Amino acid sequence: MAILNLDYYKGEDLYSDGDVENEVLEYARKGPLSGDLGDVKFPVLYHLSKVRENILNWYPFKEGASAIEIGSGCGAITGLLCRRLSRVVSVELSKRRAQINYTRHKELENLELYVGNMNDMEFGRKFDYVILNGVFEYAMSFTPCERPYETFLQNISRFLKPDGMILIAIENRLGLKYFAGAPEDHTDGYFDGLRGYEGNHSVRTFSRGEWEQLMQRCGFSCYKFYYPYPDYKFPQEIFTDLSLGGQKYGRPSWNFTKYRMALFSEEKMAAALQQEGVMAQFANSFLIEMSRTQPERDREVLYAKLGTDRSPEFAAATVIEQRGDKKYAVKIPMEEKAEKHIRHLLDAAGMYDTWQPLPGKAEGKNAVYPFLSGKSLGQKAALAVQNGDMDEVKRLLDEAALLCGDKGLRHCRAEEMTEEEREQFCAVFGDHELEADAVCVSPANIDLILDNIFEPEEAGGRYQVIDCEWIFDFPVPLSFLLWRAVNELYSTQPSLMQLYPKEKLLGEYGITPEMSGAFHRWSTYFAEEYVGANRLLKRSIPEIGVSIEEFRQRMKERDYMICQLFIDTGNGFTEEQKLVKEIPMTDGTFSASFDLRGFEQIQALRFDPLEGRPCICRIDGSTTTAKLSAENAAAKTEDGDLFLTTDPIYRVGDVQNAAQLTICGRLTVLAAEDALNRANAMLQKANHPFGFLHGRRKRM
Repeated sequence: MAILNLDYYKGEDLYSDGDVENEVLEYARKGPLSGDLGDVKFPVLYHLSKVRENILNWYPFKEGASAIEIGSGCGAITGLLCRRLSRVVSVELSKRRAQINYTRHKELENLELYVGNMNDMEFGRKFDYVILNGVFEYAMSFTPCERPYETFLQNISRFLKPDGMILIAIENRLGLKYFAGAPEDHTDGYFDGLRGYEGNHSVRTFSRGEWEQLMQRCGFSCYKFYYPYPDYKFPQEIFTDLSLGGQKYGRPSWNFTKYRMALFSEEKMAAALQQEGVMAQFANSFLIEMSRTQPERDREVLYAKLGTDRSPEFAAATVIEQRGDKKYAVKIPMEEKAEKHIRHLLDAAGMYDTWQPLPGKAEGKNAVYPFLSGKSLGQKAALAVQNGDMDEVKRLLDEAALLCGDKGLRHCRAEEMTEEEREQFCAVFGDHELEADAVCVSPANIDLILDNIFEPEEAGGRYQVIDCEWIFDFPVPLSFLLWRAVNELYSTQPSLMQLYPKEKLLGEYGITPEMSGAFHRWSTYFAEEYVGANRLLKRSIPEIGVSIEEFRQRMKERDYMICQLFIDTGNGFTEEQKLVKEIPMTDGTFSASFDLRGFEQIQALRFDPLEGRPCICRIDGSTTTAKLSAENAAAKTEDGDLFLTTDPIYRVGDVQNAAQLTICGRLTVLAAEDALNRANAMLQKANHPFGFLHGRRKRM
């Protein structure tokens, strides 16, 4: 039974998420959350989701080690630590959060929870690990002194054994997402961390360089940075300095931050930063391992891909490890129910004519494979796309097509499937119609995508295929396997669409748009219903697209006026006979002059004050004897002519023998929302039956 220790609690919780923590407590009383979390509030998801454990569920802890977890909160990773370590002490300032943690893990014999300020505590023992998951940034709030972060780091080091390690998960002050438009995680302000937290006296995060200086001042000469992506709270991948050069950082991921702007493509910028070798400085988050002595271990984690956002039966991780001078890919079950899935991977060593699953071996509950050092077909395709070599891309896809239709497989038509095979197909891909004459293969590896295929090392040899996670014994249409390979390639190489349309390439493999739509539905059913993936992705908040160029154009419209004067010399108004002026405005006022001496027999003039935006324009005067008349204004207001059209037009009268035309006035550009509101007000004022362009319809 876990122990809840209140000896250091002073009767006051210094921080809280409010009443929602009562809801978190109720969910904790019901037991572990599993499956689709449904419509729970985000704080419930944040505190109780199993995905939170991804920050350390891959980490190579020492056998039989102990740890003190500082700032354990509601226990997001406490259960994981208790499963992986012999003894865990968790410290939490808030009694209510500690009670939630205790409720979740009270059956654990190796857990003791302390409530209070860690700076006041003594434990009478040292630990192998001191762990802070999203806590260190608040040190200045509970460590009042001149240099709180240095003092706090030195203070927590007193709990370490001589060869112990501190593990700190925290955001990077210079994270790429902040440059791209994400608000700072703690202040909710844009660019607050990038500006050095001006005026903030409660929280700090640090860049990689600032961390290195801090650790050196505190005597931690041995350290290693891990880079959780998209951040340390809900990681999907873990990078290191060695894998940042080979694995792609910045794939599209979930986002739970409201009002996150998208000033540019983070994915493209991450690719550029990786190419320049500086991605580590701009990673969104850090997991920092620090110690005073060089750690001794027989393996180093280079990269981890974490599949815990799945049904428990398929929750698995892929970890790339360095063992001596060799690399290995290790498949790890993240849940007890996933152990069968890992065993299934090792059984996928069937005989094929053109390819073979990469052979692996069992290592406890894990499956271990040699890491292939050559380039996959996917890596070669990426290089071909970069070079604009579509012939090479097609050659590589043809190789994948050859493997999909391997001669060693059973080939049959869909109508020849047995009733049992049909039921198996529907269980995995949904109850969808199959073309009777569709050519099917079995066993079918639906993940024969280019990234998983490596060419033979010797002529005449067989291709090596990795990640044989989804091989099914029942028949699957060959065209579906090809569609998966093509679709995945376009997903990972979006610039390929500019080189060659995807629909055209699919057509060359006999895949029609109707078939493509059906295959997309199959894949969605497989991912969401069969595998139970993408549960968190459903909670993701879309980013808000922001165009700096559009903002610049609006500012320019405020300061400059691009107007046109059309000249009719007997053939009407044409684009060939017009004068365009870009003139500065002062507080909206303008004076536009046009030289007409190059035009003979002028019949009429038309003045367009701007293009593409509704506006209010007031003409104060001109050098012609006749006034300008608004041709398509919606109304005349006290401020001028109201144009709700995006092509405002004035007719200019009495222009015979005019050599020079100067028009003076005032221009106000209207935002689309303002123009819509004005139009709606006009309709309502006129008691128009359709006076509901914005808001509720007017009653008849």
